[in-house]
Amino acid sequence: MKYEVVALQEKIIAGIATRTSNADPEMKQKIGNLWERYYQEIDTSLAEKKNQTVYGLYTHYENGVSGSYEAWVGKQVQDGDSMQEGTRYVTIPAGQYAKFSFHGCAEKDVERFWQEIWKEGLPRKFTCDFEEYAFVEGSDCHEADIAIYVALADFCQSCGMPMTEDSHRGTNADGSKSKEYCCYCYANGAFVADCTMEQMIDFCLDIEKDAGRYQDRAEAKRAMMAYFPLLKRWSQR
Repeated sequence: MKYEVVALQEKIIAGIATRTSNADPEMKQKIGNLWERYYQEIDTSLAEKKNQTVYGLYTHYENGVSGSYEAWVGKQVQDGDSMQEGTRYVTIPAGQYAKFSFHGCAEKDVERFWQEIWKEGLPRKFTCDFEEYAFVEGSDCHEADIAIYVALADFCQSCGMPMTEDSHRGTNADGSKSKEYCCYCYANGAFVADCTMEQMIDFCLDIEKDAGRYQDRAEAKRAMMAYFPLLKRWSQR
């Protein structure tokens, strides 16, 4: 599937929520009821807010795709906007997201599209994933321009490895976890190996070869030579 990686600023969403999980037999009904309640009770109070885009989002994950999460429906607002009773706030964190865009029916196509996204094996962060709906007025099946955003894990700014767990992060001089470098590249506030960018790329290719990836090493190296200069460690040299 085609997608683009985008950097988003923080967004504040006002709306309503319910808690469910993918294993919950009532999951579809709960989310469907949430949308129905939103349009019956909440939407009109948000009509003059930042824009008319409606958000469906998933956050406060308990254990990735396996555990429970909060499902929300709402609209973007400004911090401090007054809301009617029963409306809550949730924050979409700033960060890197994979953005999938398509035009279709909200009722029929979104679930199928998510199933395809799951097959992509993206290095997900599980902070907040969300859908943006720009609905076509008068459509019987809730036809809309739809964008799905999947929060991506932080990437090591030395080797490009996705840091999907806290244990993947290196350590700073004070023992705290690094936000920028993985445990294989960075420890106690210093890089583990003093190497050039090309040496790092060759090392990564050797690791991936052992894992059965990158059948075409030359093509993979060309891609890395274009990508690695964007990583912080190498962009500063």
